[in-house]
Amino acid sequence: MVDTASRDIREKGFARLPGLAAGEALGRLRRAVGRIEELAADRTASGGEFVLEAAGAGGWAAWQEGAGALKGVLRSVDRIHAHVPEFDAVQRSLGLAAGPVARCAGAPGELVNAFLWAKPPVVGSAKPWHQDMAFAPPGFDTRAYGVVTIWIALEPATTRNGCLEFVPGSHTLGLFPHHGDRERLPGEAPLAKAVEPQIADAHLAGAARPVAVPLDPGSAVMFDGMVVHRSAPNTTAAEPRTAVSFVYRVPRPSWTRWEPAVPAGAAFDCGESPVEQRGQALAPGSSA
Repeated sequence: MVDTASRDIREKGFARLPGLAAGEALGRLRRAVGRIEELAADRTASGGEFVLEAAGAGGWAAWQEGAGALKGVLRSVDRIHAHVPEFDAVQRSLGLAAGPVARCAGAPGELVNAFLWAKPPVVGSAKPWHQDMAFAPPGFDTRAYGVVTIWIALEPATTRNGCLEFVPGSHTLGLFPHHGDRERLPGEAPLAKAVEPQIADAHLAGAARPVAVPLDPGSAVMFDGMVVHRSAPNTTAAEPRTAVSFVYRVPRPSWTRWEPAVPAGAAFDCGESPVEQRGQALAPGSSA
């Protein structure tokens, strides 16, 4: 018998997991985030695996343009399980790979990355429409494998402060063209005007209506790497939205397709250019 979450991720591409990391697990994740924040406290510019938020342009664009950032104010951190091993310990104690991931994918997942997703009040920037698998690194066998992400809210994630939004069923439509700039590599010159990789609204015109997924602290959403998702900016005065996500490699799900979602050449109808891939496993272009 297929459980509700497994059915939802097959049919919609995402599934809610209420109360997944309640009690002590939630406390451990929050304390681990505190240690990440300590590592970033004296940072004044984005770099490496730490992206700081910036007023106006947003953290990602400011990073690519070499512009100033807000000291110690995080937008995202890549490979948090390497910086603070407690993250890995918590996901193991929760049995995520062999539990909800295995039930939906038919086999235990392999952890390939973990992220902090901060969206501070007032300046928390948006994440545009995208699919995580568009950022699969060179060498990732997309014919044999996919990814499943478990995104856990550590504070209330609401429509006011930028909870995740999904396009139901979009994981079955194929890979959408993403236009924008790849993340510049170390030593490359800053960009004059950075455009974060995204799917044009025109390409989603025939898709289902987006669904917002608010979450209480400790609750999670699990989603397929091909589902289209985004998050709005946090314009609240005092409602931070902090989350962590764990990304698992799984056998290619039978319900998704990798073929292009739109006809060849359609990506250029709006003056778009293809996103160049970055050589890092599901880098900060993914999730939100």
